[in-house]
Amino acid sequence: MKILSSARIMKLRIRPNIIAAPVFLALAGCATTASQDSSQAKSPITAQEALRPYYAGLAVKLPVAAPNPALSSDTVLTRIAFGSCQNENRSMAYWDVIAAQKPQAFLLIGDNVYGDTGAQWSADMPTLTASYRKLSARQEWDRFRRSVPMLTTWDDHDFGANDAGGSFAFKEYAEKAYEAYWGASDEVKSRPGVYESRIVGPEGKRVQFILLDTRFFRSDLVRMPYRDPGPTLGWYLPNEDKTATLLGAVQWQWLADELSKPTDVRIIVSSTQVITSAHNFEGWTNFPREREKLYRLLSEKGVNNALILSGDRHSAGFYKSDVKGLSKPLWDFTSSSLNMSFGKGDSRDREPDPARTGGFWSIPNFGQIDIDWDAKTVKLSLRKDDGGVIEEQVINPFG
Repeated sequence: MKILSSARIMKLRIRPNIIAAPVFLALAGCATTASQDSSQAKSPITAQEALRPYYAGLAVKLPVAAPNPALSSDTVLTRIAFGSCQNENRSMAYWDVIAAQKPQAFLLIGDNVYGDTGAQWSADMPTLTASYRKLSARQEWDRFRRSVPMLTTWDDHDFGANDAGGSFAFKEYAEKAYEAYWGASDEVKSRPGVYESRIVGPEGKRVQFILLDTRFFRSDLVRMPYRDPGPTLGWYLPNEDKTATLLGAVQWQWLADELSKPTDVRIIVSSTQVITSAHNFEGWTNFPREREKLYRLLSEKGVNNALILSGDRHSAGFYKSDVKGLSKPLWDFTSSSLNMSFGKGDSRDREPDPARTGGFWSIPNFGQIDIDWDAKTVKLSLRKDDGGVIEEQVINPFG
């Protein structure tokens, strides 16, 4: 076997899920000679393991976002905003609009940059880091970042590849870039994935933010056989494999522990939609056993005070489900996208959905959540990029 030089290895452009065995062995320092006992040769288990020595040798200064004000743990939250799907190359005038709404916190819940656009599948993911640098150069973003406390999670386009999951070869470097840019906590940095939780507010007015990672551990999607023309509502089928996972065992246990903590309102962030089954794009509908596991966990923990926030779809709407064992409806508020919309208005006719309570809005949008602690209500507002209201929904998620 020809042994690759280190210089040659550094120049390789490696596809994310298919890495030749000789490259695996060379990267992991496991190259063998013909005379070597085959029983002593150890092949890497995963592409991620094979790439670790390569990443350890990279001398790259990763981009870092502008400083962000801290969200004080004793803040009484009455207004929160959120959004998803932001292309760093497009107009960002909406940041000044959102700032004018005076949210006390903003949740950026996935596709925070489009770092896979133009990717050449180089293992050091130059398009991802370039996207972060371009985002930092945008003045509207910089102003907002420096003025409003933020919490984040990722989705596929800042994870590194469209619709990618746990088998994505470069996910560990994408995680490193994400954690560097967003200034992740030591707790997040100490474990695989980017999930995290915060409780904000005094007793009686506590809001818990649970930001899930629906990418790092996710099993592969099940795809329909090719056909032409293709399906209008996505290519994916439900994965009924009993071993398939969306969150992974460790994150599931963490979530169970978080749901046991006392709080008054819980905001659960999933980058992809949870409740709907009206399409075959990405979502929890791809993993029906995992969705039932989530519903069962909420029921077992008596979580009647949860609101789900989601993105990903380049359209927005309100969804409601009556979950067995819960005394109140479970809501999923989808806001997408900030500046990557593909339509001009209400596209509900394209995607009929009994779980959706109103329109399906394919225009630029962001979400706003107003908590009235005295009335024990929460107003959900879907807003245009000029701040105008598209739809509103008042719910009572207090436990």
